[in-house]
Amino acid sequence: MPCPRTDETGFFAGRLSPERRENLVAATAVKKAGRPEDVAALVAFLATPASRHITGQVLHVNGGAYLGR
Repeated sequence: MPCPRTDETGFFAGRLSPERRENLVAATAVKKAGRPEDVAALVAFLATPASRHITGQVLHVNGGAYLGR
């Protein structure tokens, strides 16, 4: 299963070739690499009262590269 990276982080520490990165991004539903702001937006939402009924979930912030059940 593809595992896209979040750009501008040290997660892969420059170990992906440009071709591998391109393939991983192409495998996402949104066709773009994640950014730290994407993760921060989810965290910000979860900190609001609007998320009060969300419990015990695994939330994938991956642009659709992995679709959970």
